[in-house]
Amino acid sequence: MGQDKASMVFEGQTLLARVEQRLTPLFEHVVVSTRQKRDDTELPQVLDDSEYRAPMMGIVAAFEAVDTDWLFVVGVDMPFIAADLLKHMAKYRAGHDAVLVKVEERLQPLLAFYRKESCLPLMRARIHQGNRSLINLIPHIHTNVLKEDDIQQVDYKLKSFIDFDMPSDLESKT
Repeated sequence: MGQDKASMVFEGQTLLARVEQRLTPLFEHVVVSTRQKRDDTELPQVLDDSEYRAPMMGIVAAFEAVDTDWLFVVGVDMPFIAADLLKHMAKYRAGHDAVLVKVEERLQPLLAFYRKESCLPLMRARIHQGNRSLINLIPHIHTNVLKEDDIQQVDYKLKSFIDFDMPSDLESKT
Protein backbone atom coordinates (compact mmCIF):
# COMPACT_ATOMS: atom_id res chain seq x y z
CA MET A 1 0.00 0.00 0.00
CA GLY A 2 2.97 2.28 0.57
CA GLN A 3 1.39 4.01 3.56
CA ASP A 4 -0.25 3.36 6.93
CA LYS A 5 -3.38 1.33 6.10
CA ALA A 6 -5.03 2.03 9.46
CA SER A 7 -5.17 5.77 8.72
CA MET A 8 -6.58 5.45 5.22
CA VAL A 9 -10.11 6.76 4.86
CA PHE A 10 -12.91 4.64 3.42
CA GLU A 11 -16.51 5.85 3.35
CA GLY A 12 -15.71 8.71 5.71
CA GLN A 13 -13.86 6.67 8.35
CA THR A 14 -10.34 5.42 8.79
CA LEU A 15 -9.93 1.70 8.25
CA LEU A 16 -8.96 1.39 11.92
CA ALA A 17 -12.15 3.15 13.04
CA ARG A 18 -14.29 0.86 10.85
CA VAL A 19 -12.73 -2.30 12.28
CA GLU A 20 -12.99 -0.94 15.85
CA GLN A 21 -16.66 -0.11 15.31
CA ARG A 22 -17.40 -3.66 14.21
CA LEU A 23 -15.37 -5.46 16.90
CA THR A 24 -16.06 -3.52 20.10
CA PRO A 25 -19.69 -4.68 20.40
CA LEU A 26 -18.61 -8.31 19.97
CA PHE A 27 -15.69 -8.70 22.36
CA GLU A 28 -15.15 -7.70 25.97
CA HIS A 29 -11.58 -6.62 25.20
CA VAL A 30 -10.32 -5.23 21.91
CA VAL A 31 -6.70 -4.21 21.49
CA VAL A 32 -4.81 -2.73 18.58
CA SER A 33 -1.48 -4.32 17.72
CA THR A 34 0.64 -1.60 16.18
CA ARG A 35 4.23 -0.85 15.38
CA GLN A 36 4.13 2.59 17.01
CA LYS A 37 1.81 4.50 19.34
CA ARG A 38 -1.34 5.75 17.61
CA ASP A 39 -3.27 8.89 18.50
CA ASP A 40 -6.36 7.95 16.48
CA THR A 41 -7.76 5.32 18.85
CA GLU A 42 -8.78 5.10 22.48
CA LEU A 43 -8.43 1.32 22.50
CA PRO A 44 -5.52 -0.22 24.40
CA GLN A 45 -2.49 -0.59 22.16
CA VAL A 46 0.01 -3.41 22.06
CA LEU A 47 3.30 -2.32 20.57
CA ASP A 48 5.01 -4.74 18.24
CA ASP A 49 8.43 -3.16 18.22
CA SER A 50 10.19 -6.02 16.49
CA GLU A 51 12.34 -5.31 13.50
CA TYR A 52 10.29 -7.70 11.36
CA ARG A 53 7.07 -6.88 9.56
CA ALA A 54 5.02 -10.00 10.05
CA PRO A 55 1.51 -10.42 11.46
CA MET A 56 2.74 -13.26 13.68
CA MET A 57 4.86 -10.74 15.57
CA GLY A 58 1.80 -8.63 16.34
CA ILE A 59 -0.19 -11.67 17.42
CA VAL A 60 2.54 -12.73 19.83
CA ALA A 61 2.70 -9.19 21.25
CA ALA A 62 -1.08 -9.22 21.73
CA PHE A 63 -1.05 -12.65 23.39
CA GLU A 64 1.67 -11.47 25.77
CA ALA A 65 -0.27 -8.32 26.68
CA VAL A 66 -3.73 -9.74 27.35
CA ASP A 67 -5.09 -12.35 29.71
CA THR A 68 -7.34 -14.43 27.49
CA ASP A 69 -7.46 -17.99 26.25
CA TRP A 70 -8.32 -17.00 22.68
CA LEU A 71 -7.52 -14.12 20.34
CA PHE A 72 -9.59 -13.15 17.38
CA VAL A 73 -7.24 -11.62 14.83
CA VAL A 74 -8.27 -9.42 11.93
CA GLY A 75 -6.33 -7.26 9.52
CA VAL A 76 -7.05 -3.55 9.71
CA ASP A 77 -7.59 -3.56 5.95
CA MET A 78 -10.72 -5.76 6.21
CA PRO A 79 -13.53 -3.22 6.77
CA PHE A 80 -16.56 -5.44 6.10
CA ILE A 81 -16.31 -7.91 8.98
CA ALA A 82 -19.72 -9.46 9.65
CA ALA A 83 -20.66 -9.95 13.30
CA ASP A 84 -22.62 -13.09 12.42
CA LEU A 85 -19.51 -14.59 10.83
CA LEU A 86 -17.44 -14.11 14.00
CA LYS A 87 -20.17 -15.60 16.16
CA HIS A 88 -20.41 -18.54 13.76
CA MET A 89 -16.64 -19.11 13.74
CA ALA A 90 -16.48 -18.96 17.55
CA LYS A 91 -18.75 -22.01 17.74
CA TYR A 92 -16.03 -24.14 16.13
CA ARG A 93 -13.21 -23.47 18.62
CA ALA A 94 -13.75 -26.43 20.96
CA GLY A 95 -11.02 -29.04 20.60
CA HIS A 96 -8.95 -26.90 18.23
CA ASP A 97 -6.02 -24.50 18.37
CA ALA A 98 -7.30 -22.22 15.64
CA VAL A 99 -10.37 -21.56 13.52
CA LEU A 100 -9.78 -20.23 10.02
CA VAL A 101 -11.74 -19.97 6.83
CA LYS A 102 -10.69 -21.06 3.36
CA VAL A 103 -12.00 -18.72 0.67
CA GLU A 104 -11.30 -19.33 -3.00
CA GLU A 105 -8.90 -22.12 -1.98
CA ARG A 106 -6.85 -19.74 0.20
CA LEU A 107 -6.57 -19.88 3.97
CA GLN A 108 -7.40 -16.60 5.69
CA PRO A 109 -5.03 -16.40 8.69
CA LEU A 110 -5.84 -12.74 9.36
CA LEU A 111 -9.48 -13.34 10.10
CA ALA A 112 -9.15 -16.15 12.58
CA PHE A 113 -9.28 -17.35 16.17
CA TYR A 114 -6.06 -18.58 17.83
CA ARG A 115 -5.80 -20.39 21.19
CA LYS A 116 -3.09 -19.00 23.44
CA GLU A 117 -2.08 -22.22 25.23
CA SER A 118 -0.99 -23.97 22.07
CA CYS A 119 -0.32 -21.18 19.58
CA LEU A 120 1.78 -18.76 21.63
CA PRO A 121 4.61 -21.20 22.48
CA LEU A 122 4.72 -22.49 18.91
CA MET A 123 4.70 -18.97 17.47
CA ARG A 124 7.55 -17.96 19.76
CA ALA A 125 9.57 -21.02 18.74
CA ARG A 126 8.96 -20.44 15.05
CA ILE A 127 9.92 -16.77 15.34
CA HIS A 128 13.13 -17.81 17.09
CA GLN A 129 13.81 -20.12 14.12
CA GLY A 130 13.20 -17.23 11.70
CA ASN A 131 9.88 -18.59 10.44
CA ARG A 132 7.26 -15.88 10.94
CA SER A 133 4.69 -17.12 8.41
CA LEU A 134 1.17 -17.71 9.70
CA ILE A 135 0.36 -19.88 6.70
CA ASN A 136 3.33 -22.12 7.49
CA LEU A 137 2.16 -22.37 11.12
CA ILE A 138 -1.28 -23.79 10.25
CA PRO A 139 -0.18 -27.38 9.47
CA HIS A 140 1.51 -27.55 12.89
CA ILE A 141 -1.59 -26.76 14.97
CA HIS A 142 -4.96 -28.47 15.26
CA THR A 143 -6.94 -26.13 13.01
CA ASN A 144 -10.61 -26.18 12.20
CA VAL A 145 -10.78 -24.90 8.62
CA LEU A 146 -14.23 -23.73 7.63
CA LYS A 147 -15.02 -23.69 3.93
CA GLU A 148 -16.99 -21.15 1.94
CA ASP A 149 -20.12 -23.32 2.07
CA ASP A 150 -19.87 -23.36 5.89
CA ILE A 151 -19.86 -19.60 6.19
CA GLN A 152 -22.00 -18.35 3.32
CA GLN A 153 -25.05 -18.86 5.48
CA VAL A 154 -23.82 -15.96 7.66
CA ASP A 155 -21.79 -13.95 5.10
CA TYR A 156 -23.38 -14.82 1.78
CA LYS A 157 -21.19 -12.62 -0.41
CA LEU A 158 -18.04 -13.29 1.67
CA LYS A 159 -17.59 -9.54 2.12
CA SER A 160 -15.78 -10.07 5.42
CA PHE A 161 -12.79 -11.34 3.42
CA ILE A 162 -12.40 -8.29 1.20
CA ASP A 163 -9.15 -6.57 2.01
CA PHE A 164 -7.52 -3.42 0.72
CA ASP A 165 -4.08 -3.95 -0.75
CA MET A 166 -3.82 -0.93 -3.06
CA PRO A 167 -5.08 2.67 -2.79
CA SER A 168 -7.43 2.04 -5.75
CA ASP A 169 -9.16 -0.68 -3.67
CA LEU A 170 -10.63 2.07 -1.48
CA GLU A 171 -12.76 3.15 -4.44
CA SER A 172 -13.49 -0.16 -6.14
CA LYS A 173 -14.45 -2.53 -3.33
CA THR A 174 -17.67 -1.09 -1.97
